[in-house]
Amino acid sequence: MIFGIGTDIVEIQRIEKIFSKFNNRFAKKILSKKEYEAFQISNAPAHFLAKRFAAKEAVAKALGLGFRDPISFHGIEVEHNDLGAPFFKFNAEISKFLDQKKINKCHLSISDEKNIASAFVVLEA
Repeated sequence: MIFGIGTDIVEIQRIEKIFSKFNNRFAKKILSKKEYEAFQISNAPAHFLAKRFAAKEAVAKALGLGFRDPISFHGIEVEHNDLGAPFFKFNAEISKFLDQKKINKCHLSISDEKNIASAFVVLEA
């Protein structure tokens, strides 16, 4: 059964402006430690940030909470499997919340083009 669907679209130029104004503070605000390490060696830092931001916004929307306790940027991590497909890794607090809601699958798709990054999330219970 579908628990929730969320999507988000981010303009890359908007992220570039935020990044140029706040530099790494913005990245540290939205990325986990592991994501931040990958961001630091990224060839396209604005695209990296935009895709992570869109993915985290999309899952927050799918949960129907936005960024309210227990949902936080640092509690959500985007990783990739051996084939490059993205998936979420959640901290213990969010994992407990998902268990309480009986959410057992989380599907994530991320796309980007020159000017836009987008993410789509489907949660199953």
